[in-house]
Amino acid sequence: MQVRTLTGYVESVIAERDVHSTAFTTLGLMFRQLGGERLEDELRAHSRAIGRKRVRQGVPLESLLRAVRMDFRFIWQALNDRLPGEADRLSDDVVAIWEVVEAHTTSVQSGYMLELGQVKAELEQEQAFLLRRLLRGGVDDSQLHVQAAEALEIPLVGPYWVAVAHQDAAASFASDVRAVLPAAVCLRLDGVEFAVVAGSSGARSSGVGSAGGGSSGVESAGLWSAGLSVQLGLAGLQVGVSQSAATLSSLSEMWQLASELAEFAVPGRAALLAQHWPSLVVRRLGPVVSSLAADSLRDFAVLPSSERALLVEAVEVYMATGSASKAAGALFCHRNTVMNRLAKFASVTGLDPTVPDDAATIKLVLAAERSARQS
Repeated sequence: MQVRTLTGYVESVIAERDVHSTAFTTLGLMFRQLGGERLEDELRAHSRAIGRKRVRQGVPLESLLRAVRMDFRFIWQALNDRLPGEADRLSDDVVAIWEVVEAHTTSVQSGYMLELGQVKAELEQEQAFLLRRLLRGGVDDSQLHVQAAEALEIPLVGPYWVAVAHQDAAASFASDVRAVLPAAVCLRLDGVEFAVVAGSSGARSSGVGSAGGGSSGVESAGLWSAGLSVQLGLAGLQVGVSQSAATLSSLSEMWQLASELAEFAVPGRAALLAQHWPSLVVRRLGPVVSSLAADSLRDFAVLPSSERALLVEAVEVYMATGSASKAAGALFCHRNTVMNRLAKFASVTGLDPTVPDDAATIKLVLAAERSARQS
């Protein structure tokens, strides 16, 4: 009855016959050992088995040890009840009884810790299995999603964002992410540190509507707000940050994206798709983009290196600002100088930085040319 009052020993978890038979067997072994039988090994094995079993039943270690140490009080009280008023006759046996109970307690704790390690290893193995299926296979299996959400402690409903650590920032990744996004779930797969951040329902229904006031506008605004919060939170970390994944089935694509972006992250600055999409396109299309760059920059390549550097600088600053005047201010030159450099670039490449379609192509060919030089 006293054991039942301890946390974890409710009858719905541990049956009455389990509690009774465990106590009966334990006390029987203890009494036989106190009576002179050499049962140290048998009691130790029994005690460890109790510890292992209680781990699987979810009994906290503190509760288990309190239950185990009740054996001493139980034995001492039972002996005193059989010798009323003659406790002094038992005084020489106190140490022997305590030693048996303490040996039992130590073995129970040892078995508990061994099993706890085994359970942890099994959970990590299960996690790794589920992560591989979820992130590498892109499996659209509702049962897998339920299992993964429960095992990985992430919500079953998105949106989700993924942040993957650059290899140089892996050691402090988990603590760094939790410092800025406490709700992030930090995980590891095959040596890669990453986190899954789930958007809260509150962010998705923040009350910011579209011009028409429809519910889809509210959701879109909330989703954008949640994504912005994630990106701002991770902006100062050396990580790659994905776009949002609406469901668990699309999480694999975002994990792959964040993994690729992580390679472009530098200390103090996260890598986002908006800044690094040209480099990703170059990597994924490979020879196709390299051929485009070679064709576009054939005449540009024969210019002196100093002139090429000035033209590229003007083009990139102009595309970043969208204004010749702002670009001139950033480059400390006259607006006409900027316009002349843009025109010169357009004449030798056939790509005009002031035309949006051409500007996107310029970003690609410059990224391809930069990648070729680095390799």
